[in-house]
Amino acid sequence: MTLQLGFDFGTLDASVMRPEVRAMALEGAAPARALPVDPPRPASAPMPFLLRSPDLALSRASQLSSHIATQLREPVRVAFTDNRRTMLSARRRAGKLEVRLHHMFLDADDTTLDAIGAYLGRSDRSASVRIDAFIAARHDAIRSSQKRGTRIRVEGEVHDLDAMMDDIVARHFGGSSEARITWGRRVQGVRRGRRRKSIQLGTYSADERLIRIHPVLDQPWVPDFYVESVIFHELLHHDLGAEEKDGRRCFHTPEFRRRERAFECFARAQAWEKENLTRLLRGH
Repeated sequence: MTLQLGFDFGTLDASVMRPEVRAMALEGAAPARALPVDPPRPASAPMPFLLRSPDLALSRASQLSSHIATQLREPVRVAFTDNRRTMLSARRRAGKLEVRLHHMFLDADDTTLDAIGAYLGRSDRSASVRIDAFIAARHDAIRSSQKRGTRIRVEGEVHDLDAMMDDIVARHFGGSSEARITWGRRVQGVRRGRRRKSIQLGTYSADERLIRIHPVLDQPWVPDFYVESVIFHELLHHDLGAEEKDGRRCFHTPEFRRRERAFECFARAQAWEKENLTRLLRGH
């Protein structure tokens, strides 16, 4: 069960972040409001040492997990993200606290890690100020927003694409990915008397590094594991790209298929799709 409460950084003690940047803390945390405080910002914010090296990121995640676990006295798993809106999130799963941090925290010092532990453990007021200041000083590490004209919508009526993709990236892509995700546009259904014969549930645009998920999947009867399988498929396109073979571009290579079959929800998702294909084509 997820134990989270989302709130804007504007409600934290320091209130130094832009409105679109938010944090998530354990349920029950009640950070106090205060007047905005703008800390000095360096001319050139330092960038972390590594989205280019998943191995280094995994090693650092292990170090941070141990550090925070020692503070909280419970098992902790840290994963890094490249999220533009959520810099810090935490939830319990299978007896372990899963903490997701923006990759700017790769170079966090012990003082900042202590603040994260204090913030997650007891919603410490001074800790939230230190975390705010750390993020504000590294705001340049946050990816620039999408191209003008592309509307990004990750929170659906049922499924949250950001949370799903962050989880998949943490488990299968070294904790970091430059891909973005959004729900696709809602379109009018097929004309009366005509039956839809196919539906594209997910697409990936390499130019935009953007995954689009068909909004038909944002319904209560569509299970999380199926949406996750579609996201994973598109993330593989981002991760592997295309191969040239006999003058043609091949996207679904043997390596692609191997990794797709290894996804823990693959067989279950295939079975569910077979049983519900007609309903997906109807759209309701």
